[in-house]
This record gives sequence, C-alpha cells and structure tokens, in this order.
Amino acid sequence: MQNHLCGEFELLRHRGGPGDEHAFVQERMSWERELATGGWTGVGWPSEHGGRGLPINLEVAFHEEYSAAGGPGRAGLIGEGLLGPTLIHFGTPEQQQRFLPGIISGTEFWCQGYSEPNAGSDLANVKTRAWKDGDDWVIEGQKVWTSLAQWSDWCFVVCRTEEGSQRHKGLSYLLVPMNQPGIEIRPIRQITGTAEFNEVFFDGARTSADLCVGAPGEGWKVAMGTLAFERGVLTLGQQMAFHRELTEITETAKELGMTSDPVIRQRL
Repeated sequence: MQNHLCGEFELLRHRGGPGDEHAFVQERMSWERELATGGWTGVGWPSEHGGRGLPINLEVAFHEEYSAAGGPGRAGLIGEGLLGPTLIHFGTPEQQQRFLPGIISGTEFWCQGYSEPNAGSDLANVKTRAWKDGDDWVIEGQKVWTSLAQWSDWCFVVCRTEEGSQRHKGLSYLLVPMNQPGIEIRPIRQITGTAEFNEVFFDGARTSADLCVGAPGEGWKVAMGTLAFERGVLTLGQQMAFHRELTEITETAKELGMTSDPVIRQRL
C-alpha cells in the first residue's frame, strides 16, 4: 500500500476522512481505480461477485494496514460498504450483474437517499414518494444530508410507493441515476466553508421499473439490511485513523511539554 501512495497519489495520504470528505474527491476516485487494479476493493465480498472473499480476520488486517499506510478516505465507501452487500443479499441476478462490477472497478459511485427533513432517526416517516408510469418509477420528494451526492452516479432511494401507507409499510428501495432532469442537488455549506453534505430534490426523476431492490412495498426490510452492513467493518478504517491521530497528537503534546497543562490533558 505504501508503494502505491506515491507520485500522483502521495497528496492523498491521511486525507478524505470524516470532516475532510470534500478533499481531493476526483483524485480519490482515481485512487479507487488504482486499488481495483490490485484487487483491493471489496476484499470481504464473495469471490463470485468480484471480491477476494476474505474472512473477517483478514478483512480487519487489511483495514489496519490501509490505515497505517495513510490510505485516504474511500470515495467508493457507500457503494462498496452499503449498496454492494445489499445487492448481494437482496438484489436480482440482473441487478448484481449491472451494478457490482462498477463498484468493484471504481467506475461508478453511489450516495444514500435515506434522511429527509422530517425523517432522520425516524426513518419510517419518509414522505418521498414514487409511482409507476409505464416501465418507469417516477420520484417526487426531498432527501437531506446526502454525502457526496454532487459526485455520485447513482443513489439508492427509500421512498413510499403505496398510496396511503404509513410508517414501515409501503416503502420501496429504488436505484436512481443522478445525472438526469428532475434531480436538483443543493450543497449544504458548513461553518468550515466545505459542503460534502447535500439536499437532493426529486421532481419527476425517473428510474427503470426493474431497479427496485426487493419487492415493491418491502423496502423497509432492504433498508434495514443496508444499515446492518453499515454496522459491520465499514468504518473500521476510520476508527483506526482516529486512533492514529490521537496517538500522534498525544506524542506531540508530550514532546512539547504540554501534558502538564490540565486544560490540554482534559482536551486530550
């Protein structure tokens, strides 16, 4: 890994993690393709779906080495860690064949269409809706806090497809192309001046009728499956990076003789 984080990729060391997701996005997308050439994307995916099929202990070892080498925040994290495993477990063979290769190769990037202004931790309060029109779904509504939407090719959208349904019932899990009329992305500018989060407005956006993961109306089950994958090893590399940063800050404070300051100790 160290040997690859040089030349055009050297500037990516330790960049693009939480709070820094806006940094070097295009370069990190190129890095995804670099990882893919060595077979280092989807290391925990089954081999029949393009992964290495590593057991959990070796998957953890990979994340340890990646973090120790200063590997940047993964631009393909949402596709590889969330949507990919969801398709492997819930998708049709056609959906798997269409989308998994683009995730593994680092050529297609995804964002997550879950949260809404009134549906954050209470996800079952989703109001975005979709209905069938011929061979398409038509989508109307709004999503918010959508990370990296402005750079994504696709979005997996939880929306209400059964008129009059409430809460967990009547939801569907649609795969929606982002580059089309009927989708507006508004960056959410933070106090730092950066904007990796976005509002996404769907106003007559369309996707093919066969791009519903699971049966229509059973989207809650699929959405919860996605969240289960998020609680796995998805953020392990981030946690290891946090540990490295804390260790470096602590050592620097010791070298500067600042650890005797009670305020510094408290902040550490």
